[in-house]
Amino acid sequence: MDDKIFLDFEPNDFIIRLAPLLDDEGLWTGELKIGTITTQENNLDTQDYDHLMFVSTLVSSCIPLMEVNEDFREMLYTYTNEVLKQKHSEIDNNVTVETRDDNVIQLKFH
Repeated sequence: MDDKIFLDFEPNDFIIRLAPLLDDEGLWTGELKIGTITTQENNLDTQDYDHLMFVSTLVSSCIPLMEVNEDFREMLYTYTNEVLKQKHSEIDNNVTVETRDDNVIQLKFH
């Protein structure tokens, strides 16, 4: 895993990194390395930095907590499905088919 991909981030961004662990065949084992990354150029004051790092740690902690707390896992599962349904519904409501001609479809985005 020597290949690295560099992406542009804002200096004060906090990135939660999920790195899958792979077996000898290159398949995901189901395990993750979880970490929080920010840039060396981060210029937040100490208190703001600490708060954002704490929030990042809280979010990262959801993954191992889901493994040990079935109720928490079910709450996240239900919430995520509802959000995805809502986003799908919003997408459906923002597009209408204007015309159809053979295999050409003209869409209107609202």
